[in-house]
Amino acid sequence: MKKITLILFCNLFILCSPIKTVVRDDFRSASTVEKEMFLKKLNATNSDKSVLILTQGYKGEKIIATQGNKTVFSEYPISNLKTELADYFSFESTKPLLIQDNFSKLEVNIESKKASKYKFIYLRKEYKKSVATYQVNYSNTLRPIN
Repeated sequence: MKKITLILFCNLFILCSPIKTVVRDDFRSASTVEKEMFLKKLNATNSDKSVLILTQGYKGEKIIATQGNKTVFSEYPISNLKTELADYFSFESTKPLLIQDNFSKLEVNIESKKASKYKFIYLRKEYKKSVATYQVNYSNTLRPIN
């Protein structure tokens, strides 16, 4: 009986998790030239670099991204309602990346095992009944930035 209860609790916890992950490449992409310029601008052309793109739902709360003891991003991004883009930065895909949201007190962990397979990682924040949830979208497709 305890084993069944534990299994049900674990399944419920996974279903109710505030962080969802998706792998998706089936959306409109930026041109090859735009992609190359974007990666060069972020110094992310090497295979050991990925780009984290903050998209919807950011309202100026402090977002901090760290790898080990090193802070790679610390800003107060605000999503542009027209472009659905808040901010972006490159990071080493061979090390885990921890993103902390100081307002919602949520943490998103980007594992190196998964990040090393994808060049672009989109992080969307949504609010459902005043509760923040995150969706992580792993992709090798850069959507148009402008």
